[in-house]
Amino acid sequence: MILVDTSVIIDFLRQKDKTKTWLYTLAQSSQMLSVSIITHTELYASKSIWEKPKALPEMRTIFSGLNLIPLTEAMSVKAGKYATIQDLHLIDAIIAATATVGKHRLATLNQKHFQKIPHLKLLTPSH
Repeated sequence: MILVDTSVIIDFLRQKDKTKTWLYTLAQSSQMLSVSIITHTELYASKSIWEKPKALPEMRTIFSGLNLIPLTEAMSVKAGKYATIQDLHLIDAIIAATATVGKHRLATLNQKHFQKIPHLKLLTPSH
């Protein structure tokens, strides 16, 4: 299973030709795609979602094709550890913990945010 990071969805939203995005490519694979509830919240916290008429239906369409993973106690503990020990921003720590606890590969365009996390399998567009 692949956990999709916020950066991959933001890239998709910004591109005019969606077929050239990494999210589109991932969606065409046979892999199940998931997203953390934190990514869901991050994207719905964007002003443009609430100010642009087309943005909200587009966001709902994107999330309809993704498995939404809730935050668990194990993820919360691990995220706290990553935030403290690896000096990660809390949101990135929660996403990393969601991936490691669930044994998902993390698809991200921000590899440098996550490269310090032990046992985290990162996917980048070149892989």
